[in-house]
Amino acid sequence: MGEYIGRIEIARPPAEVFTFLADLRNMPRYLPTVTRVGPQGHHDGHDDVAVEGEAGGHAYRNDGWLKADPETRRMTWGSDAMQDYGGALEVTASSGGATVELRLGMTPKPEVATRLQAEHGNVDHGLRLAVERTLGSIKQACETGGGSPAANDDDPADSRPFGSSATLNPDI
Repeated sequence: MGEYIGRIEIARPPAEVFTFLADLRNMPRYLPTVTRVGPQGHHDGHDDVAVEGEAGGHAYRNDGWLKADPETRRMTWGSDAMQDYGGALEVTASSGGATVELRLGMTPKPEVATRLQAEHGNVDHGLRLAVERTLGSIKQACETGGGSPAANDDDPADSRPFGSSATLNPDI
């Protein structure tokens, strides 16, 4: 399993950034392949979640877990079906506001590895680019008015927001 790490600075307060990222309803705002995230219960100190979306022209659904710790501003997640997939995200204070560090650990499925090899010439390079794109999307969502929890969304079960991500997206 490879580990892919990236960081980005966001011109918003760290607590605000973390609150936005930890709200499941916000996931589709910063993970473009995610269309729906729903809570599935709580046990063993984490929330069970179901993530649905579309990547590479294929719909997916993945059941997994997410643990968000507001005190440390750290989130961790994983997949029930893919034992070699997981991630962590941490929000810290920086001179310009907040720094988000994203850590993704995974071994891509063979078909995903083949696509990444064809598109980027190297699987690891393709996954590093995916982490960079995710961080850029987080920055954009937080700095362009998306920095507060999903407003006008009265049905959290039918949300279109949070979890990868870091992402439970099996196709990154």
